Amino acid sequence: MLNSGRLLSAFLVLGVMVFLAGCESDKPAGSGNIPAAWDNPGTANVPGNGAGAPGWGDGSAGTGAGDLPTEWGAGSTDDSILGIDGVRPIRVEGFPVVVYFGYDTDRVTEGEMGKIAQVAGWINSQPGYLLVIEGHCDERGTEEYNRALGERRAIAVENALTAHGVDLARIRTVSYGKDRPAVSGSGEAVWSKNRRAQLWVGKSTK
Repeated sequence: MLNSGRLLSAFLVLGVMVFLAGCESDKPAGSGNIPAAWDNPGTANVPGNGAGAPGWGDGSAGTGAGDLPTEWGAGSTDDSILGIDGVRPIRVEGFPVVVYFGYDTDRVTEGEMGKIAQVAGWINSQPGYLLVIEGHCDERGTEEYNRALGERRAIAVENALTAHGVDLARIRTVSYGKDRPAVSGSGEAVWSKNRRAQLWVGKSTK
């Protein structure tokens, strides 16, 4: 027969288990441990079917959890991803969109303009959302040079978007230089994937 101390311990353990079970059922909706705050505003106006649809990205399935960039990976608790001028990432089918660049240039080629036109059409039909443009470079060159080149690439895409009627106030730009390659390794096949501007959708936290 259990003494009163053991009986009390058993009830405490049972109570903790019930509490934890309740917490588990309260997990936010979404993929993995991604907060529910990264909600989906709807995909009715997104052409195609997710990342890799014609004109959206490079045909890959994405680089992180679902179609999110690696730095938004499931289970991430790094608040720095929310620090891009106060913009909170939002999961949207078809994003991130990737615009590729030639070697040592910030010129958007005619072949990449179609992606920008589609993004402009989408964001213009979705009031209340913002666009973040990340500028990236391949591994060659100094950190300072690539940071500046990444910024110029992001601004080049920003200028192309405003030419399609996107309000400049709804765009944020950031340069990562060569710090966040999409593909690891060396050689032109790799470098061509890392010379890019990456666009994602967010909401203001301010």
